Amino acid sequence: MSFSYASVADRMYSRRSSELYDNIAYLHHPSGVTVVVLRNVPESEVIEVDFGKTKTHGADRSMNQVSGKGKKGALILQTDSKLCTFKCKDGSEHVVRAGVRGTLVEMNDRLKTHPDLIRTAPDNQGFIAIITYGAGVRDTEGMGDELPKKRLHLKSSN
Repeated sequence: MSFSYASVADRMYSRRSSELYDNIAYLHHPSGVTVVVLRNVPESEVIEVDFGKTKTHGADRSMNQVSGKGKKGALILQTDSKLCTFKCKDGSEHVVRAGVRGTLVEMNDRLKTHPDLIRTAPDNQGFIAIITYGAGVRDTEGMGDELPKKRLHLKSSN
């Protein structure tokens, strides 16, 4: 006997595509909070994630401090705002852009010390960023169609 369940992320969030970028997906919560995750994970091990800490790459978005109900200190994102760049063991480099207009609340600091989480656990520990929107906004332009839910398949040992 086997069982099939929707993943925890897919039970709590709707999985949406990006209208502009095919390498990211959004886990959108009904409250208006959106988690940015990789849609197409690379086959090669991820060895470094750069949040823009050099002069040529801009301010380090992972060091941004956000506080309070009004999200004071949060960065305003445009659809083409770069969230991070990650490098793989095979030499490839991938740029991740926001794809939506919103407010950057959090970058995943865990990716600094464990960059391969972006590939091995993209929907939970390897998420890229958390974005919110203005007051009362629950949905936003830039999100595409709803993607199929990820299913977990379990087999009974009977």
